[in-house]
Amino acid sequence: MSDGPKRLTRADQEGTPMKNASELAHDVRLTAAEKGHQVASHTAEQRRINDYWSRWARDYEAHQAARRETEGGTSVWEDVWNAALPQPPAQVLDLGTGSGAVAFLLAGMGHQVTGIDLAEGMLAEARRRSGYSSNPMFGRGDASTPEFDDETFDALTARYVLWTLRGPEQALAEWLRILRPGGVLVAVDSLWFPQGLACQGEASSERARDFRETYRGHEQDLPLAEADSIDAFAGRIRAAGFVDVTVDELPAVMEADRAHGVAPGHDVQMQHRIRAKKPEAASSSLTL
Repeated sequence: MSDGPKRLTRADQEGTPMKNASELAHDVRLTAAEKGHQVASHTAEQRRINDYWSRWARDYEAHQAARRETEGGTSVWEDVWNAALPQPPAQVLDLGTGSGAVAFLLAGMGHQVTGIDLAEGMLAEARRRSGYSSNPMFGRGDASTPEFDDETFDALTARYVLWTLRGPEQALAEWLRILRPGGVLVAVDSLWFPQGLACQGEASSERARDFRETYRGHEQDLPLAEADSIDAFAGRIRAAGFVDVTVDELPAVMEADRAHGVAPGHDVQMQHRIRAKKPEAASSSLTL
């Protein structure tokens, strides 16, 4: 088994500009830009979205911290991930890590975790909490084009990320590439905006107004954002070449949300865990 991504020192993690995904990997492949592909993270639209999440990062992490305090030493999320991930220690990449909630939980369960995100404000919150420890470690990187070597990770996690993908087909192909044969993708998501992104949140909420302004006009760019069935998520994953795709409702998460509260502007609703595997042996006929 590979040693996995290079561990970062505090200087590495705190450097200006922030380390990107290429600099996290111990051997860097050609980036999407070097191969002549459009890089979603470089577009003005994506930068505006990154800025939105950075503006609200402190509030976002404050909610996460309050939730951790009310739950005490136990979390329903441990069961969600433990039931779907390999036995620790596994090399895990947490895609769209935000302020690191999943990354910290998985590291506490014994996994070696790297978290990447494009929102610098979110990464600052994650690093502040981590004290720049080596597990989990955090770096700036695009979940749609994670710049790691082929077959680097045993598992990928993506909580509330699938709906944000500007190009799910490209992203899922990349996720398949960086997983080791037999590795797993574990995603958690929900049908957040079946009535449309423009309907998000209360009209009087500053954050809801900011969200609508940020995402206005991007409905066609985010094909899963307004999905009305979780099958739309699972279908994309199957089409990318993943196998053994399963979808489970998470009623325990919904009950915990009722008991402890959800983030401002959100409703208590059913969430789903999608688990999928990379085939043990790549098929020569598989088209990504």
